[in-house]
Amino acid sequence: MATYKAYSVTDLGPGDGGKGGVVEAISAHLLPHHIIKEGGAQGSHGVVTDTRSFNFSQWGCATFQNIPTHLSDRFVMSPIGLINEAVALRKVGIYNPYWLLTANPQCICATPYHQAWSRLYEISLRDHPHGTVGTGVGKAYCHATESPDDAIYAKELIDSELVRKKLVLIRDHVRTMFGDLTVNDILPEDEEILNDTHQLLESTAALNDITQQFCYVGRQVQLLDTSEILKEDGVVVIERSHGILTDAETGIKPYVSNLRTLPIFTRQSLAYHGFSGRLVNLGVHRAYEIRHGAGPMPTAEEKMRKQLLPGSQKDENRWQGRVRVGALDLMLLHRAIDSCANEEFDGLCLTWFDQIRKVGEWRICPAYIINDHLVEPHSQIPAKSYELARPIFTSIALSDPKLLTDNNRTFDFCRDILSSFIDIPLRLVSFGPKAKDKFLK
Repeated sequence: MATYKAYSVTDLGPGDGGKGGVVEAISAHLLPHHIIKEGGAQGSHGVVTDTRSFNFSQWGCATFQNIPTHLSDRFVMSPIGLINEAVALRKVGIYNPYWLLTANPQCICATPYHQAWSRLYEISLRDHPHGTVGTGVGKAYCHATESPDDAIYAKELIDSELVRKKLVLIRDHVRTMFGDLTVNDILPEDEEILNDTHQLLESTAALNDITQQFCYVGRQVQLLDTSEILKEDGVVVIERSHGILTDAETGIKPYVSNLRTLPIFTRQSLAYHGFSGRLVNLGVHRAYEIRHGAGPMPTAEEKMRKQLLPGSQKDENRWQGRVRVGALDLMLLHRAIDSCANEEFDGLCLTWFDQIRKVGEWRICPAYIINDHLVEPHSQIPAKSYELARPIFTSIALSDPKLLTDNNRTFDFCRDILSSFIDIPLRLVSFGPKAKDKFLK
């Protein structure tokens, strides 16, 4: 008996594609024995039901279905984030959230000092930000890669002496890097962040408190190797943070994460843990373009932001910055798909089409003009050239009234349009936030 199929859900953009709702919907259909998490405790994956809503970070988006979550060795966990999320889950009726959670012993742990590292680095860039969620996940991964003996792993969380020792090492590393950063090196509006962060780095009380919280999580979370999860019969759904366009190597630099996000790494990890079944790759993208903060987005338009943003996106914040919205950018979508090389996608999940219905028009960008030259999909575009790109738009009116109410007809409409631009078959269209609003074929 063993897991015979794994469904991997991948964001084909910079993030915010709607992975949470897709994971919840396909889990309701497939009934997986586990959600396996990859990536890190970054932003949130939103889930809405008839009676409750929640933004998941480390628990999987099928938690309301009582499907357990496993944090794989390709996941960077945040112990303090887990505590906060567990408290929030209890308020919405998941009274024993840790019963629905296991972690690979080799999970890297992000600390408040990694968070300080991330935030100090970002404010040091002044008005040329690279963008960050500000949780320290990327810095924790980077630090563990460079200095693996200094990293804190899930298996070590029960050893308070070791945890404190390593927290000091990480704290001192951050102190060394940013000890000379002053208010003269940052924007005036970031002075409070600088002061608060330096106070954290100097506080013995904070160090003691962090140590206690980490060890509390060590007593709560059951450790289990991912290979043991995959010995269970049935299917799993792999829920990943980050989008393809932020991959550390193939993403559009410098607006990238420290993590690798390509599906090939999921395939390799599954094989390492003994999986010999079929991997089904599902790509997720909104029916329009959306991006938090810094990074290329040629189709961004304030008009579309006002039309599509309300009720459809998380709040703006200092770390992810201003939210931009624009027409569906097939140039960026193709770049994401092409970066996956030989790893083919079995299906596309198109989300937030209910917003397009409200507008009554679907705007799509199939190509750019750069320096008076037509640039089409699959072209190699340097990061700086995106600033010069003038998008070419095509607008498709939803003139048939049935396209506003008939999900089956609208699915076929979307499939027919997208099939002329990309080779990935359409498998899901989302017409609202709930699982019942996801139309699958």
